[in-house]
Amino acid sequence: MSHIDSFKHEIVGLFGNVPVYHPLEEIQGDFVCTPKNLVLGGGSGEHPALVIESPLKAVAWFLNHELEPLRNTELSAERFPLKTKVDAWSPIIAPYLTSSPHDILTFYEWDKETYSRFGTLCKSPALPNPLDDEPLETWLILGMGEFVFFAMPHLAPEIMTKLEDPYPCFHHTYHNNIMVIPPNIPVYANGGNAFKYDR
Repeated sequence: MSHIDSFKHEIVGLFGNVPVYHPLEEIQGDFVCTPKNLVLGGGSGEHPALVIESPLKAVAWFLNHELEPLRNTELSAERFPLKTKVDAWSPIIAPYLTSSPHDILTFYEWDKETYSRFGTLCKSPALPNPLDDEPLETWLILGMGEFVFFAMPHLAPEIMTKLEDPYPCFHHTYHNNIMVIPPNIPVYANGGNAFKYDR
């Protein structure tokens, strides 16, 4: 039994072979988190936990990463529809871009071997979008931000509620590596699946 099993939580999916969880209550123990966070790994008995302290800031980083190249005046909005959002979205995300990766990610009980194994996982061709030449922490934040943007926007309401019709402008994903566990598949999380079956 992993540490997180002692607390109410829901499983979000799998990052390679490492579960991603959304806590449903405050957790104080092997790691510290609240329902405002996501957690990669479940602590002792599973994989040392990595807490995404601010899904909100991760979304801001992801959107900034997508918008930045579109500030090039030579790129047309016809070819790159997201360009039409640059002026409106930039001031919305700006307040959340000042953090360093260490303000967004907290590694609990990770040693050099854990970090090395995780780095190998991140570069594995088994992932749909493996780590290439970006720093691992930056790449991970962008991936988590992309995931929250598309799948769990309620974790970043300060941004998501201000973006008018955000999804039609996106046609590709570049960091998506979390395999969502479909509704109705049995899970062992002490709170079930983060994604419910909706008729």
